[in-house]
Amino acid sequence: MIEFAKQISEKWNIPASLAEKICVAYTRKDTPFYLVEYVPEIAIEMSAAAVWEIYDFLSSMEELLSKKKKVLAALKKSDADHGALEKRVTMTYSSYELDDILLPLRPNPRSKGQLAVKKGLEPLASQILKQTDEQCTVQDLAEPYVGKDASLKTVDDVIAGVKDLLAEKFAYDETVRAMTREFAFDDGFFEITPKNKKDSQFAQYIGKNINISDCTKEELLKFMVAEDNKTIRLKLNVQLFRITELIRHHFIENPDACGFDLICETIDECWLRLLQPIVERDVKEMLRKDAEMWVSKQIASEIWRKIESERNAGPVFIIDAANEKNIIIIALNGTGELLGVTTERKPPEGKNFTSDRLRQFVNRHRPGAIHIVKNDQASLAEAMLKQVIDMLDPVPVIAQFEPDISKVNPSDSEWMKKNFETLLDEDMRRLYGYAIVHLKPIALLQKIGNQYYDVHGFQQLLPEAKFLEIINRLYSELTLKNGISIKDLSDSPIVKFLLVTPEIVQAIRSFDAQTPLVTKNDLLKVPEMTEAIFRNISGFLLIPNAEELIDRTAVHPDHFPLIYEISEQLTVSIDTIVDNPDVIRSYMTEEPMVKVFIEKNLFGQVSAGRKYLSQQAPKLRKKLKLNEIKEGAIVSGRVTNITQFGVFVNINAVCDGLIHISQLADEYVETPDQVVGINDKVDVKILKVDVKKRRISLSMKNLGNKAPKVRPSQGQLDHLADFFKNR
Repeated sequence: MIEFAKQISEKWNIPASLAEKICVAYTRKDTPFYLVEYVPEIAIEMSAAAVWEIYDFLSSMEELLSKKKKVLAALKKSDADHGALEKRVTMTYSSYELDDILLPLRPNPRSKGQLAVKKGLEPLASQILKQTDEQCTVQDLAEPYVGKDASLKTVDDVIAGVKDLLAEKFAYDETVRAMTREFAFDDGFFEITPKNKKDSQFAQYIGKNINISDCTKEELLKFMVAEDNKTIRLKLNVQLFRITELIRHHFIENPDACGFDLICETIDECWLRLLQPIVERDVKEMLRKDAEMWVSKQIASEIWRKIESERNAGPVFIIDAANEKNIIIIALNGTGELLGVTTERKPPEGKNFTSDRLRQFVNRHRPGAIHIVKNDQASLAEAMLKQVIDMLDPVPVIAQFEPDISKVNPSDSEWMKKNFETLLDEDMRRLYGYAIVHLKPIALLQKIGNQYYDVHGFQQLLPEAKFLEIINRLYSELTLKNGISIKDLSDSPIVKFLLVTPEIVQAIRSFDAQTPLVTKNDLLKVPEMTEAIFRNISGFLLIPNAEELIDRTAVHPDHFPLIYEISEQLTVSIDTIVDNPDVIRSYMTEEPMVKVFIEKNLFGQVSAGRKYLSQQAPKLRKKLKLNEIKEGAIVSGRVTNITQFGVFVNINAVCDGLIHISQLADEYVETPDQVVGINDKVDVKILKVDVKKRRISLSMKNLGNKAPKVRPSQGQLDHLADFFKNR
C-alpha cells in the first residue's frame, strides 16, 4: 500500500513521511486507535477520524485489486505494448479509470458495434473516421459493402452498422468518458419527478432543472436516499448541444469530409444511448461518496460531544402509572442501560402513601431526573414520588412526557427479546421501549439499530451500517482512552481489532486465570501472542493489581522509558507521577513533538490509572536485593520509624533505608517530625547502597516541586508562645 502514499499526502495534506508510515501501519494491520494514541508522529498531527478516512481509502484500494488483475490480464493478452498503461493501472485509485481502460479490451461480443465488426464493416468505419474523403458521399463508400453479409441488403443497412460501430468506439474512448463525466459533474443538473406529486418534500422541484453545483451535500444525499426508497425519480442531465459539441470537438478534424454529418449523428446517438447512462451512474456515485464523507465528518464531530455528555449523565427514572393497580418505575443510566426496575402499589384513594421499599430504590439509584408518562394517572405517580425524593440533594426535577407512538417501539426488537424477555414483563418492556425512544441514548444504537429514533439530523442520510460504524468508532475511541481492565477484555473494543482473534482473547484470559498478569510485558508470555498483537493492545490494557503503578495506567510499554526519564529529571517517583499526573507537564525537553505528545496523549494515559491507585496487589512484591538497587533513582516508600537522627523508610528492599535528619529537606530541620509522620508516603532519592554493612542512605533534598514542607517544631512553637505571653 506504500504506492498510495503520494496520493494520501496530497489528499489529506500531510507530510509524505507520515503518509508512508500510515500505509505501512495499514499493511501491518495496526489499528488506527493505536496509531493516534501511541505513535507520536501521528498522534500529534492527526485525529482518529482522519486516520480512519485514510484506512477506509486503503481498504477501497484493496477492493480494487481484483479489478486491477482483470485489467492487467486483458492488457497482457492484447498485442500492443501497454507498459505505460500497466503502470497507470497499478497506481490508480479510481474504479472509473479501470473501467475506461478495460472496456475497449473486453467489448461485449453481442453488442451492436461488435456485430457490425463481424459483418466486416470495421474498414469502412475507420475510413470514415479518418475524414480524408471529400469528393464522394458516404453512400459511395458504403456501396461496396452491400451483400458482404446476409443482413447487409442495402446501403442504409451498411450505414446503420457503421453508425453502431462508431457509436461504440466513441463510447469506449477513455478520454471521452473522463471528459463527459467531468462535464456532467461540473455542469449537470437534476430533474426530479416525485412518485406522489403532492409530496411536500419534493413538489417544489417539479418541472425545474436543479444545478448540481447549487445543491448542498445534505440536499444531494436527500435526493439520492429518496431515489433509493423509490419516492422520486432522479434524472441527471446536461444540455445536449453542449455535451455533443464537446465530443465533436474531440473527434472531428475535417468538417468538409463526406462523413461529417454521419459522425455528428453518431455522436448524438452515442451520448443518448451509450454514454449518458454510464455518466449518470458514475457521477451520482461520485457525488454520493463525496457527500457521505462530508456528512460523516459532521456527524462524528457533533455526536462526539453528545457521547461524552451521555457517559457522564446520572441515572434517570421513567415512570408509568397507566396500570390499574401499580406504577412501574425503571431506572436507566445516561447510555440507556437498565439499572433496575420496580413496581409500587397505588395507595387507596384518600390515604397517605408511605413505602420504605420505594425509598430504598430511590436511594440506591439516586436519579438526577424523573420522567413520567403523561396520562390521567401521571399526577398520582408524581405525588407518590415527591414523598420519597426529599432525601436527595439536589432534589431531581420531575417532568411529564408523551411517548411518540408514531415510532416503532424497541420493545419488539430482537435485542429486547433476547436480553429482557424473561427479566421484564410485557408492560415493563413497553415502558423501557418508550424510555429509550424518549431519551435517545446514542450508545444503544449499536445494539438495537438506528430505525427507532434519530440522534442527528443527518442520521437517515447515511446507510445504517455506515452510521453505526461512526458511532462504534467514536465509542471505541472514548472507551480505549480510559483504558481497559484486563478483566474486562472480552467485552471491550479490543476484541474487534483486526489482529485480535477469539483464540488470542481466550488465551489471555486462561493465562491470567492460571498465572495472574502483574505487568504489561507479561502479555508476551501468553501462548500465540505476537509482537504485532502486543504492540496494538498492551497500551490500552490496564493491570489493576500490577506491582508497579505504571502497569496500571494506559501508558504503552514503548513509552515506559519516557516516564522513567521524566521521573529522573523531575526527581519524583513513578508512584507520584501516577498519583499526580500534572507533574509531567513540568518536564523540560527540546523536542517539540515530545512536549506536544506529553500534553495531548501521555497525560491522559497516566491519568487513566488513577482509578486503580488504591488497588492492592494480590501478593507482596519480592524484596529488592541490595545489589539490585540503583543509586540515584527516585522511588516511593513509607515511613516506618522516626528517630532523633533521622527517618527509616520502607522502599521494598531487604532492609529499610535511612534518611539522615540533614537530608530531610532543603532547609534547616530541628526534629524529623517537622517533615514526616509514621506511615507517610514519601519520595526519596537513593544516595548510597552499602552492601557489606547492609545500609541504604536516602535523601529528600533537591526534589524540586515535590520538596517536603517543614513544619515548626514543638520547641519553636513553645518559644513563640512564651514570646507572646511575656509581651
